[in-house]
Amino acid sequence: MRFWQQISWPQWLTTSWLTRGLLAAGVLLVAVSLAFGGYYYWDRFRPRGKASPVEQAIQQAEQAVRENPSDPDLRLQLATLYYEHRRYDRAREEADEIVRAFPKNEAALLLAGMARIQLGQQEAALEPLERFIALRKDRPEANADLQLEMAYYYVGAGYVALGQSEKAIEPLQAALRISPTDADALYQLGLAYRRVGQPSDALEAFRKAVRLVPRFTEAYRGMADCYRDLDQPDWLLYAEGMVAFGEGNHAAARERLEAAVQRLPQEAVVWLGLGLADEQLGDLQAAQEALRRARQLSPHDLAVQQAYGRVQAALNDLQSQEAKP
Repeated sequence: MRFWQQISWPQWLTTSWLTRGLLAAGVLLVAVSLAFGGYYYWDRFRPRGKASPVEQAIQQAEQAVRENPSDPDLRLQLATLYYEHRRYDRAREEADEIVRAFPKNEAALLLAGMARIQLGQQEAALEPLERFIALRKDRPEANADLQLEMAYYYVGAGYVALGQSEKAIEPLQAALRISPTDADALYQLGLAYRRVGQPSDALEAFRKAVRLVPRFTEAYRGMADCYRDLDQPDWLLYAEGMVAFGEGNHAAARERLEAAVQRLPQEAVVWLGLGLADEQLGDLQAAQEALRRARQLSPHDLAVQQAYGRVQAALNDLQSQEAKP
């Protein structure tokens, strides 16, 4: 497992889907490593004594910085090693040293911000990340820049966490222009919209998030809050059912979703939710019927097609087993 897949992300970030965050963090660190990984102290690296390879690599990098303290590339390599191995205080210190001497060093600004995020210092992370954004946002390749998208996301999520949602909307929208399928950014945008009194916009963001990640429990909670705000009790039943589904309470999910389909019989997504709950409860016949209804209402919906195909295959297997002598 690579180091960015092992990162323990702060609790203020969403928990159900951080693929974008993890991959973007990987992009950052891989890019830095590739940019500066050829320096001489790596060439001189030889395992010695009982120190682990990680410790030896860090010791080599520290020695290189002591010998050339004004070299920003060596400091950046050391900061990257510290970050890779969860020494976030030291990564922040090294990145800050680079930024003091070279205020426009983009990699150091990004590392300074990300290290603070890992330390739970959301507010302090905003300044280096916003400086990084200012340096990168107007480049021709900005609309495909995953590091820029990551910075936008964490700035937006940071403002949401700090209770300054009015400042979160613009960076989150910018993140989504780069990566429209970023479900976490959609979720954070939904939170921001709701907190500034725009529940309809919030609901649209949450809906897009769950289309991308059908088990995004936090986004369903956000939807439920919006349905309460908008006084839509029928849809609230649906959202509450999907929250229960996401929490693994499939019986409660089915109860709410059965009530929801009685009130919203023409909504494919409600039938889909009911079919998923029935499937988890092992009631494949009921799941097949609910998903058939969903497919009739929305024949081109990929999530419906996948669920229906999965249930149909399970039923076929069951019938085959029963037919054996």
